[in-house]
Amino acid sequence: MIQWIKKLWNKESGGLTAAAIIIGVSSAGSRVLGVIRDRVLASTFGAGYDLDVYYAAFRLPDTVYTLLIIGALSAGFIPVFSETIEKNGKEQAKKLVSQLLVIVGVLLLIAAVGIYFSAPFVMPLVFPAFKGEQMLRLIFLTRVMALSPFLLGLSSVAGGVLQVTKRYIAFALAPMLYNIGIILAAVFFGTGYGIQAVAWGVIAGALAHAIVQLGTIYSMGFVGMERFRGYAVGLKQILHLMGPRILGLGVSQISLTVLLSLAAFTGTGSVSALQFATNLQSFPLGVFGLSLAMAAFPLLSRSYAKEDFEQFRQTFSSATRQIFFYLLPSTAIFFLLRAQIVRLILGQGRFDWTDTILTADILGYLAFALVAQALIPLFTRAFYSMQNTWLPFFVSLFGELFIVLTAWSFRDSLGVTGIAIAIAVGSWLQLAIHAFLLRRTFGHYAKGDSFVSAYKTTVATIAFCVAGFPVREYLGTVFPLRTVWQLALQAGGTLLAGGLAFLIVASLVKSEELAGLIETIKRRLWKRVTTKNLDEEGILL
Repeated sequence: MIQWIKKLWNKESGGLTAAAIIIGVSSAGSRVLGVIRDRVLASTFGAGYDLDVYYAAFRLPDTVYTLLIIGALSAGFIPVFSETIEKNGKEQAKKLVSQLLVIVGVLLLIAAVGIYFSAPFVMPLVFPAFKGEQMLRLIFLTRVMALSPFLLGLSSVAGGVLQVTKRYIAFALAPMLYNIGIILAAVFFGTGYGIQAVAWGVIAGALAHAIVQLGTIYSMGFVGMERFRGYAVGLKQILHLMGPRILGLGVSQISLTVLLSLAAFTGTGSVSALQFATNLQSFPLGVFGLSLAMAAFPLLSRSYAKEDFEQFRQTFSSATRQIFFYLLPSTAIFFLLRAQIVRLILGQGRFDWTDTILTADILGYLAFALVAQALIPLFTRAFYSMQNTWLPFFVSLFGELFIVLTAWSFRDSLGVTGIAIAIAVGSWLQLAIHAFLLRRTFGHYAKGDSFVSAYKTTVATIAFCVAGFPVREYLGTVFPLRTVWQLALQAGGTLLAGGLAFLIVASLVKSEELAGLIETIKRRLWKRVTTKNLDEEGILL
């Protein structure tokens, strides 16, 4: 049994679809835990003082982690590591990983110390709306969570190795453990110790995140005590490529911080409501959008490194079609059922009806950004696979500046919902510019069937709305919608009617994505386990 688990843990996944399924399922599990986490936080603290401070305290540590780690991994490490292991072998790849872990560890420890001592000076400048006791609490929580970038940074380097080597089990489990740490802290210690217990839960979750991924790459032989006898192959290239990406992420992080700071001026609970709505929106975004972009990235990098441009186009086109197929109907669901979703998921304890309405209004506008926000990571990764990091930076700079200025102009008249509108419009603007520049840089990057597929998905989504909207309205007049079961009935009826209409129309227009989904489900759920389907350890191939 132990050998079977070890074999499954280290088993290499197949192509884009298999990788996307594993990442998508695991992302769904992580997002479900994220929903449970938000429900626990909402019911314990409500959308008010404590959570406003907690989410604001995330900004400084999360900015450090995003700039130093996500910048290095997404822009430099994965494509360079792919090229190194492909052309120079495992030993050089091991040297590269070991040296990068040392550099990342040292930088993030220095950053953690910097966060701890700079928090009393930086946070009043970043969140001037917080005063007195609220500001003291903000500084304390920021200091507690200062260690999380160090733990998550080391873990993310390991996660990059797991992605390239297609070992997705540990990579998938890590974010689940992170959320579990926060949930357990809130459930068992939130009432007695307040919001600071949740901050310590962040540290516990980050530690579990690091242990599972670092332990896996250590067992694979990618970590060792390497002396710096010259730079590893590819290390300087990673450091060179991550520069523009860090600048781009810096712009994004500054934009997000400014948006939260603007939200803090619109009233108590606005920061929490914006964060809750963003987290709910991120469920389909992570499960269907980011999982496909992440699964496609190593394949795009390898294809471009081998100069197999036809395979590059096929991978990009397939990921684009699938993202559109899953995210467009998700947009319809989140818009039609925004109040029901918020109330069913978060409506408990101190999260009252006022919090529900505010969060639902924000979610309704953010829903229209889903498709764009899911496709942008795919387009940026296409540039990164070509080791071009400057173009995405300039697009991000322009797009985030547009979002901040628009949010600023909408703040007084529309409040926090104006920020959500600015995010949606700015996301589509960024996507349009990315698409234009990729065409100018690479040429025809997608096959013609992508547009046909998008048309079919759009028609099916319109059918979803046409069938789902009247059902939602009818059930809303029949029942007073005061209980959880009545809300669930309205949401379930809308999803059933709209979902059936979507499937019927998608089938009639011969959607290839629907056919592929059905075939995948059949193959995964009903395939017979025979001798030819098993390897020597009894694992289903």
